[in-house]
Amino acid sequence: MKEENRSGLSDLHFPVLFSSVSGKRERLAVEAEWHDYDELIYFQEGEFQLYLNLKEKLIKEECLYFIPKGCFHRIYATSDKAVEHSLCFNLEEFRFLENDFVEQKFFAPLREEKHFFPEEISLNDMGFIDAVQSFSRMVQYFHKHGLREESIESCKKYSLRGLADHMHMRAEMLHLFATMEGMGLIREKSPTEEGNKAELLKECILYMEEHYKEKLYIHNLSSLCRLNEQYFTRFFGNHVGLPPLEYLNRYRVKKATDLMIKTEEKIVDIAKNTGFHNQGNFIKTFKTIMGETPNQYRKRMLG
Repeated sequence: MKEENRSGLSDLHFPVLFSSVSGKRERLAVEAEWHDYDELIYFQEGEFQLYLNLKEKLIKEECLYFIPKGCFHRIYATSDKAVEHSLCFNLEEFRFLENDFVEQKFFAPLREEKHFFPEEISLNDMGFIDAVQSFSRMVQYFHKHGLREESIESCKKYSLRGLADHMHMRAEMLHLFATMEGMGLIREKSPTEEGNKAELLKECILYMEEHYKEKLYIHNLSSLCRLNEQYFTRFFGNHVGLPPLEYLNRYRVKKATDLMIKTEEKIVDIAKNTGFHNQGNFIKTFKTIMGETPNQYRKRMLG
C-alpha cells in the first residue's frame, strides 16, 4: 500500500482530478490530511475505508462523497480492485456579483457555511444517476483533454490546460450543482462533536509540523488537546492511523528527504536540522521508514 498526498494544491488552477485504480500489488492510501479546498469523490468500484472527522465510513457500493475544506480525513482502498476519482475545486472560483440571484441563494450561503453540500449521494438519493453521469463526463473530459501527471502508480493527477477547458469544466460543475439543488440535496447542519475533536487533532498536527526541529514529548502534544497522555496516544492513533511520535518521525524524515535532494548539507547536519539530535537514531528511523539508509537514498535520487 502506498501513500498518496492530495494536499499542497494551492499553487494550481482548480479544478484538479485524481484518478486511482487499486489492485493486488498496490492500493490507494491517502493518509490523515485536510486542505483549504473542497473535494468531491466518486467511488466507482470496489471497497474503501473512509474516515471523515473521526467517523469511519465503509464504502461497498457506488456513491459520491463530499470532503469539505478543513475536514480531517483518510482514505484506503480495501479490495483487490478499487476505482475512485477525486475532483478538487475551490468555491471561490464560483463567485458572482453580489446582487446575482445564484450568488445570493446558492454560492454565498455555501461559502459562509450556512448551507452545505451533502456528505454522501448514494443510490437511495433522488438525482444520484444524474449526478454520477455529470461527474463521469468531467472524468472523461479530464482524461481526454487534461494534462496528466503520474503521482504514484495507482493514482494519476490531471489538470486543465487552456481557457476553453476551464470553461467546459465550470459549465459541467454548474450543471452538477444545479442537479443537487433541484433534488433538495443541499442541506443545513450544525457543527458536530466529531468536528470539534477533529479540530483538536489538526491543532496538534500543525504544532508538530511547525516545531518538528525541536525536542517534542507526548506531554507537550497531549496538553494541546487537553487530554491525559495515555488517552491522547490512543485517541491520536485511532484517528490518524499512527502513534503520535511515529507520525512526527515520518514528517521529520520527509523533511530530511527534501533537504537531501535540494541541498548539499551533510547527513549529520540534516539530522540535526530535522529534529534528530542523535545521528544513529536518525539513520535507524530513516531506514525503517524509507527502506534504505540516508546515504543510499541520496545516492539513488541524485543518480
